[in-house]
Amino acid sequence: LSLSLNLSTGYTGLLNFGVIFFASIGAIGVGVLTAPSDVAGYGWPIIPALVFSMIVAAISGWLLALPTARLRGDYFAVITISLGEVVRILLSGEPLLKTGTTQGAIGVQRYPQPLEQWWFCGSGSKLDANGVELSPFACKNDEAIDSVARTIGEILNFGQPAPYYLLLAIIGLVCVGIVWRTLSMLYSSPWGRILRSIREDEDVAQHHGHDVMTHKASALAVSAAIAAFAGALFAWYLGSLQPSFMQPSRTTFLVWAAFVIGGAGNNRGMLVGAMIITLNEFVINRLVAAQSSSSQPLHELAVFIDTVFAWLVTEPTQAAFLMVIICVVGYLCKRNAIAESSAWMASVFLLMVWLLHQRSIDEVFRGDIQVNLAYVKVLIIGLIIVISLKFNEKGLLPEVPYRPDRPNGGDPS
Repeated sequence: LSLSLNLSTGYTGLLNFGVIFFASIGAIGVGVLTAPSDVAGYGWPIIPALVFSMIVAAISGWLLALPTARLRGDYFAVITISLGEVVRILLSGEPLLKTGTTQGAIGVQRYPQPLEQWWFCGSGSKLDANGVELSPFACKNDEAIDSVARTIGEILNFGQPAPYYLLLAIIGLVCVGIVWRTLSMLYSSPWGRILRSIREDEDVAQHHGHDVMTHKASALAVSAAIAAFAGALFAWYLGSLQPSFMQPSRTTFLVWAAFVIGGAGNNRGMLVGAMIITLNEFVINRLVAAQSSSSQPLHELAVFIDTVFAWLVTEPTQAAFLMVIICVVGYLCKRNAIAESSAWMASVFLLMVWLLHQRSIDEVFRGDIQVNLAYVKVLIIGLIIVISLKFNEKGLLPEVPYRPDRPNGGDPS
């Protein structure tokens, strides 16, 4: 998704907040089209359903760009982010977007996963005593079936068949490599250079004879197709689709965080930003489990975080004093950014001294001050974004100027 956003925003300059809209076309399209017909699906094979969903997303991106690309960036952003909310609401109540569920339920379920049957059952159909084909779950639990998952599980000493997520991760890495190579070829082509010129100055690009609207529409169409591809991968990872998977805090915000942190206009930056966001998600999820179990490997870290949080809540004056010291040191060392940030943090803690009386603490925490790590996850991402914009506004890996090789080997004559 970050690679898709980098094409439409980093290279073309379109303020695209609707990346989840195009991703939902791929996710919902693949889910509904491939679900069996007896559970309100259409029974399509996976590859044709994926290609069809990507084409629909590309057409949607093209049609969206033509009437709206002339709008100012903020208006275009409002339109794109609203489309994602429209699809989320439709997924909550539209009967045509329900599969595998009972009457009154919502979501897309019971759609097949790519290569799951081969992963757990091996080549050929495996039948039970009644002549019915075994499901991947049944094959996984049948030790008599020799499958790829069981072989890899033995090699890696899992003690059980390798999980399907391992195969899905391999598929994802291959897909990222294909998308990376394709985008690199596009960016180094004349089309990619035209997109950069449009981003820098539309009037100059149009003065040189380039059709700005057509190039914007084509860029958004390609970006939408890539986002639909990513949405299909996300659907296979989740196993079922609910409206909650389209919440902006879980999708648009995280994709834009990877975009800002990594560095606009650089595919390597997109991967680095996405890895940071994913690592943060993984660590926080492990900390949530470690909070309530001393046997978890990160239990001491979770206890330390709770201790620091309790100190910040109960002793904001000390925290403010610490920020003042850091502010003074930053000012003396002529680190204005550190001094300014510390001063703002000190003012926040001083405000907490006035707001957080003992009664309010007792009412909220009921005697047990423990941090909600779900909020910490969002807080950490927000802090990373702020720090990145404050100290390195172009991201960790900013765009590298590209100049094509001269046909005559570099001789200006």
